[in-house]
Amino acid sequence: MISRRQLHILVLEADKDVVGVTTSMLQELGHQARGETESLAALKAFSEAPDEFDLAILDSVMPDVTGLELAARFRRIRRGFPVLLYADGSDVSSAERIEAAGLGRVVFKPLTSEELGSAIKEPLHLGV
Repeated sequence: MISRRQLHILVLEADKDVVGVTTSMLQELGHQARGETESLAALKAFSEAPDEFDLAILDSVMPDVTGLELAARFRRIRRGFPVLLYADGSDVSSAERIEAAGLGRVVFKPLTSEELGSAIKEPLHLGV
């Protein structure tokens, strides 16, 4: 029997409806999720308690600080911190640039609950 560990995940997405759906899906998968709609609020939450989070899911396009910039800042605070970056499915060039930077894995919006569950396992090397 494989035990499943509850993760604490920080979700950043400009659209509050998407934040709500994503955090709800994560909770249904058995995880804790904190949703933010502003980059600076996410940075503050992470900076104040970097060891409380197991993973961040960041929108790659944000008005103040992009998800890519935020991923770099998170990794300066906590080396090797796992990040998933949300990208629009039509924005393949941005996804390639993000993955080339080596700051996180790209997932395309929208995700189903099953896809989200699978996506969060990879950067953490978790079993099914």
